[in-house]
Amino acid sequence: MMVNMTKIAKNQKMLRSGSDDEANDASGDGNDAAPKPASNFKPRPYGDEDFDPLDLANALTDYEQEDLHPSALADQGDEESLNPWRWFHPDGLSLEDVDRQDRAISTVQMGKPRTVFLPSGPTTYLRLTDPLTKDTISAGGGEGAEHQQRARLKVEADTPVKLIGPATEHAIDEVISSLFARAPAFAAFLQALRDSSHLALMRGANYFHFRPLLIVSPPGMGKSTIVRLLAEATGLPIIHLDGSTMMTTVDLTGGDSVFRSSRPSAILQGLIQHGVGNPIAAFDEIDKLADVSRGARENPAESLLPFLEPRTASRVREHFLQIDLDLRFLNWVLLGNDLDKVPRTVRDRCKVIQIPPLTPKDLAAVAETEVLRRHLEPELIAELTRACAKGQIKSLRKLNKALDAAEATLRRPRLH
Repeated sequence: MMVNMTKIAKNQKMLRSGSDDEANDASGDGNDAAPKPASNFKPRPYGDEDFDPLDLANALTDYEQEDLHPSALADQGDEESLNPWRWFHPDGLSLEDVDRQDRAISTVQMGKPRTVFLPSGPTTYLRLTDPLTKDTISAGGGEGAEHQQRARLKVEADTPVKLIGPATEHAIDEVISSLFARAPAFAAFLQALRDSSHLALMRGANYFHFRPLLIVSPPGMGKSTIVRLLAEATGLPIIHLDGSTMMTTVDLTGGDSVFRSSRPSAILQGLIQHGVGNPIAAFDEIDKLADVSRGARENPAESLLPFLEPRTASRVREHFLQIDLDLRFLNWVLLGNDLDKVPRTVRDRCKVIQIPPLTPKDLAAVAETEVLRRHLEPELIAELTRACAKGQIKSLRKLNKALDAAEATLRRPRLH
């Protein structure tokens, strides 16, 4: 056995020395330099042997492809060469689909949304403003950082946004049904929401849209909660405005550069941030809106009027950028406690829904539903029902606090 192993080792040594001699003879120049290892990367199409195999950007330029998804350069099997034409899209779109989508987006005009039909479904794009030129973008007051901010916002406002949300009657009904199970006290609001969104579908919309709605109820009824649940169910972002904290109407229209309070409107910032042209614009405490700025109108809530009618909302002036915005597709939900403090001009442009105070029986029903949904102890239902009957819990806000406390106690780790 030892002899055989010795012979095998000698044979392997001879083979290695023979291959080295062949490599030296093949070089032909008589130098003792080590042979150049074979590259695992495909050289440039034009035969540049000095090509850095890690410089993938140069390779893509030679193949006349400017940009690739990272997955196009990974896991391409056992092939020795990279495949620069390998394509990946998160929505499963082909190159032709993306080209058609890009052409549709580039031709969208302000006031004329455009729908492109793709394998993932129809998608509608909206241009918020007229196409901006280089001079328009650089124009405007301000210096330094403020001027740069204004120019950046103009470029972003010039980018078309999507119109999204449930686009069939069945999908809308599913949303309404799930919301009613969570908040039966808002049945009137949900019915108005369903009727208005169905009407928008009949008029050709393939996105979620409804007319402005004004909800009036006593404090603690859950108005803000139902709007948040609506946004979650529809997949729409929320632009939240709070009339109790606003001292001017800058959040609505933006502040002109001549004033110290100059800043873009909250609406513009929300549209740019989310890239969606039909978000839910929730205006909380509309009856408490005040404007203490010089020259303010007597009733600042009337600043909302241009936003609530499609004809005027198609061109609303944004004073910070000094451009017009198409805001027809905002889904307005106004919330308040006192209907008499809301201007009649605003009420006339909205569907007004008044939610009566909840009775102890209504609160007990909500408590039972929430205990089951949160998987709390069933014995808690009787305790909460008794508290509602005694008047210890008079609003949904107090009920939710009690439920949150019970849930926190249940989730608290036990100490041994």
